[in-house]
Amino acid sequence: MRNRWFHRPVLHTELDRSKRASWLELFFDLIVVAATLQLGNALSHGVAHGHGLEAFALFALHFVPLWVGWTGFTFYANRFDVDDFVHRLLVFAQMFAVGGMAVTAHAAMDLKHPDPRGFSASFALTLGLVSLMYLRSIKHTEQARDYSRYWAVVFGAGALIWALSALVPAPASYAVWLVGLAVVIGAPLSRTSRALSDAYPLDQEHLSERYGLLTIIVLGESFVKVLTYLSEDVHGSDPESMLKGAFNLMITCAVWWVYFDDIAGSRIKAGPFRWVAWLYGHLPLTLFVTGVGVAVKYATQIDLWSHPTPAYRLLLAGTVAGTLLSVALIDSVTERRQAELSDAWRVRVRAGSAGVLLLVAAVGGQMSGWMYLALVALIAGAQVAIDMLMAPMEDTGEQPDGAASTAELARRRQRGETTDGPRRIDMSQTVRKGTPSELRSDLYFFLMEGSWSRMMAVLGAAGLVLNVVFAALFLLDDHAIGGAFDGSFASAFAFSVQTMATIGYGAMAPGDAYGDLIVTLEAAVGLLGVAVATGLIFAKLSRPQAKVLFSRKVVLTTWNGKPTLTFRVGNARGNEIVDATMTIAALCDDVSAEGHHLRRLVDLQLVRSRQPMFRLSWTVQHVIDETSPLKDIDWSNPEAGFGALIVSLLGHDATYASTTHARYLYYPEDVAVGHRFVDVMSQLPDGRLMIDYDLFHDTEPDAVAMARDAEHATPA
Repeated sequence: MRNRWFHRPVLHTELDRSKRASWLELFFDLIVVAATLQLGNALSHGVAHGHGLEAFALFALHFVPLWVGWTGFTFYANRFDVDDFVHRLLVFAQMFAVGGMAVTAHAAMDLKHPDPRGFSASFALTLGLVSLMYLRSIKHTEQARDYSRYWAVVFGAGALIWALSALVPAPASYAVWLVGLAVVIGAPLSRTSRALSDAYPLDQEHLSERYGLLTIIVLGESFVKVLTYLSEDVHGSDPESMLKGAFNLMITCAVWWVYFDDIAGSRIKAGPFRWVAWLYGHLPLTLFVTGVGVAVKYATQIDLWSHPTPAYRLLLAGTVAGTLLSVALIDSVTERRQAELSDAWRVRVRAGSAGVLLLVAAVGGQMSGWMYLALVALIAGAQVAIDMLMAPMEDTGEQPDGAASTAELARRRQRGETTDGPRRIDMSQTVRKGTPSELRSDLYFFLMEGSWSRMMAVLGAAGLVLNVVFAALFLLDDHAIGGAFDGSFASAFAFSVQTMATIGYGAMAPGDAYGDLIVTLEAAVGLLGVAVATGLIFAKLSRPQAKVLFSRKVVLTTWNGKPTLTFRVGNARGNEIVDATMTIAALCDDVSAEGHHLRRLVDLQLVRSRQPMFRLSWTVQHVIDETSPLKDIDWSNPEAGFGALIVSLLGHDATYASTTHARYLYYPEDVAVGHRFVDVMSQLPDGRLMIDYDLFHDTEPDAVAMARDAEHATPA
């Protein structure tokens, strides 16, 4: 129990519990988002009047203080746990100050007669209230007084500078703004701040939740803007408007996917300044995500059959590209929990996609509206496809239902207890969890190990992107392409395809020195690309695939008076496998007297482990005598003796002139005790041998076989 009127702030590290976003923090978020919407509306007004770049620059200049104010309160809430009457009054006062920033945003962002005084005073009050929160912690929280004192001084100094900027007329006041922002934004980089962060660690999970909530609320406004415009448009229900809405909502969904799969599901790497880069990466990210919300609204006004206006196309592609670059920055200091490829590929893909978007924006005037929207949506949607390829599985942080350690299962079997679930150990589908990023698959292995559809999809997408890039490069110069060139993006794309494929129909040709330069570059890239693609395809095609058939059962029969484990293999292709060698190992659980578990492999000696020419079939035998590791197994319950028999065949494939291999696993339930294999070999009248694969897996009891053999041996 604690007093609701007043209680001292408690440093969060003193609390033995995880911190979650409070209702008061969520309420504060809504006010900040409302202020963000006002900044977005001012940006919309500037774009509508043809001042795209100037309006966005002003929008960014006013967005940074808003984000800094929100971050200041968020970090205080992350460090201290307090929710009394006094604290709520301070937060409500800060919400009013943020509301003042929202109300005065239009006047401050007026392109003709800016009046930033009200905005400056409101933000000064916002910083001052954060400083007051830390001053209160100095008095009532003894453990973290040095931490509270430092940040009280930082935010107090920032508030004082911004209050002074309200007395300076525009545009000179903007210079004072930059000084005030530098004081607050640069504070985490100081040696004192880093030492305090080490002494009082941040709750990273709480911060991830807070920045994720702000991002999703801001991103949700993109949906609201598109749906509002379509519902107000008299043609909102026609197919063209619905198509434009679908393109733009697809972009919004892709941005959501990229953030909440790349960033929200990642952990910050260890190292100096990593968390600072994570923090400051969210500033441009939130800024550009807000810009995406404005951009998709105006993108719904693009005529599908006309060239998009410069302001609209630059705003859309520029904000999406800025979002991807911000994600790439944060990706560079985070590590994904579960992925097939190295985390470096996340950075390359996001940064490369941003560059392609900027190129598309630069030459979008030579495209029709539908082509431009389709390209932007396709590039954004490709981020989702790439994400699914790179990380087909996710780490939920929880043990799957029914999962148990192999050591515990071995101990249970040693005690004679029954174990739930399958006994079989599927090594081919092993789930790799927590693999270090630097040891994950490279792109070559990723393509070689994957399916043909994966390889062809990646190569096809790479070819498409490269041709889009070179088509855009050609369009940067009006005279780069000569001949029958009509100036459209489609024609430039066709010329790029001809150049990369070295087709050269003769209708279009380089028109100037710049065109010659791009053709030279594309020809070199095309030759290298064809070489790489050819190498990959040839390597995948030329890998020998052993078509070796293993019997489904391994039989325990008697051979020359000794129990013998027997299985057989067949060469289904019938070609020559020269100098084939066979190895077999038993996978056994070994639990020491101290309870240590070790899963060990024990080699089994074969009657014949080498076959000079393996063309038809091979009967493999292991005699269970006094030297066999399996001599003490109770064959009525073989599960207690071994977990699997691992069989490996290695040989030289004469057809491919390379080494080939095959592997098979036999489990305890695959052992047929007291059985022998049915004979599958016969000789045709012309002297040729025939192997009957229809009977390859068939077995029969030893007693039946012995009786039949005895009958055939008795003279008539």
